[in-house]
Amino acid sequence: MQSSRWAALAVAGVFALAIALPARAQDVEVKPTAKIKKDKYVITAEEIAGHAELKDGYDVIRLLRNQWLRPTRTSGSAMGAMAPPSPRVQQPAMGCGRNSTDPACTEAPAGTPRESGTAYADADGASSAQFLPVIYIDEIKREGINDLRALRPAEIFEMRFLTGNQASGRYGSGHENGAIVIKTVRFGKG
Repeated sequence: MQSSRWAALAVAGVFALAIALPARAQDVEVKPTAKIKKDKYVITAEEIAGHAELKDGYDVIRLLRNQWLRPTRTSGSAMGAMAPPSPRVQQPAMGCGRNSTDPACTEAPAGTPRESGTAYADADGASSAQFLPVIYIDEIKREGINDLRALRPAEIFEMRFLTGNQASGRYGSGHENGAIVIKTVRFGKG
């Protein structure tokens, strides 16, 4: 009788094990694919190839690393140190109200400076250009950001952002806002 109990217990154990193993096999953790971490200072040709909507070199920077086009803290523009002093707005003369028809109240005296927008809000973009990084394409200094519009994404091998200190150390003074160094396919592989 004792042996039949042990046999029944062994059969029950094997049965429980047979049920538990497939359930345990289904509990396998699937590891997600490793997410490729982008370098915030480099844009590669592989990363550019993954975005079909890019039209030119400016789009590449604007859509993939927009922070490269913002002024750095060292430029002083964030605190207003480099920005020209804002003109004072002349207060209306005494007795001038909202609905006053007095010509002295409606016209600004001659020589009163007009207020302009911030360096970012100017329509022509001329004053904001002083806060942008210097552009180098195949180690040749370019005039400005507009030179990126002539660069097709398929021509770009690598784009690298240098901070103000790095760019000044490599190219000399005048790089307080950094530099964007671009290697084209024909220059980068050669």
